[in-house]
Amino acid sequence: MSGAASLEGLRMAPRPRYLALALTGAQRMIAYPRTVLLNLLANLVWLAVSYQLWAAVFSSTAQVGSFDWARMRTYVLLVQALALFLNATDAVYRMVILVRMGDIATELLRPYDILRGQLAISTGAALVSGGLGAVVIAAVGFVWLDALPPISPGAAVWFAVSVLLGFLIRFLVGFITALITFWTMNWLGVSWAQTALVSILSGALIPLELYPEWLRSLALVFPFHGILHTPLAIYLGDLQADALSRALAVQAFWVVALWGLARLMWRPGVRALEIQGG
Repeated sequence: MSGAASLEGLRMAPRPRYLALALTGAQRMIAYPRTVLLNLLANLVWLAVSYQLWAAVFSSTAQVGSFDWARMRTYVLLVQALALFLNATDAVYRMVILVRMGDIATELLRPYDILRGQLAISTGAALVSGGLGAVVIAAVGFVWLDALPPISPGAAVWFAVSVLLGFLIRFLVGFITALITFWTMNWLGVSWAQTALVSILSGALIPLELYPEWLRSLALVFPFHGILHTPLAIYLGDLQADALSRALAVQAFWVVALWGLARLMWRPGVRALEIQGG
C-alpha cells in the first residue's frame, strides 16, 4: 500500500517549470513521429547527395584546401547529423503560430519567462528529434561511410561543449528572427532569409575554408559560424590549444550578446504586435 502511494505521489509531484516545458517539447515530437521520420529522411537524402557530389570532386583530386576525402566525408556526415539537432530549435515557427492563432496574449500571461520557456521547449524537441536522427546518421556514417572519429578524447569533449553553444546560438538567432516578424508581419520572407544566411555563413553548404577570403572573413564577423563551423573545426582538429579557447570564447560571447539582444527586442516587439492588432 505504501509503495503504491509512493508511486502515485511520484507521478503527481510537480515538475520544475522549465523541465515541464522541455518535456512538452519532447512529447510534441513523440506525438508526430511521421514528422520526425520525414526530417530524418530528408537529411539522409541531403547526406547522400552531398556525399556523391564531393565523391565526384575527389575522384579527380586528392586534396581540396585542407580537406582530403576522409576529412570531407566526415564533415558532410557531421553537418547532416548536427542539422537535425540544431534545426529542432525552430523558435520562428512556434512563435509565428502563437501569433497567427491568437495565442500570444495567453502566452504572455503564463508564469514563466518567454525566452527561457521557448529554449526549454526547443531543448526537449532537439533531444528527441535531433538526438534520434543524429544517432541514426552517425551510425550510417561510421559503419558505411568510414567517417573519422574525433582526433582525441579531449577534442570529443570540447566538440560536445561547442555543439551546445552552437545550439544556443541557433536558438537565439531563430528567436530574434521571430521577433523581427512582429514588426514586418511577413514571417515567410524573414524566415527564408534567416535560413539562407545560416546555411551559407555557418558552413552548412561548403566548409568556410573553401570560401573566397572576403566571404570567409565576412562569415567570421557574424555569429552564424559558431553554429556549425566551430564545432566541426574542433572535431577535425583544426582548432587546438589557444585557437580552441578563443573559438569557444567567441561562441560564448555570441550567446550572451544574442541573449541580451533578444531581451532588448522583446518588449518593443510585443508593443509593435499590439499596434498591428496581434
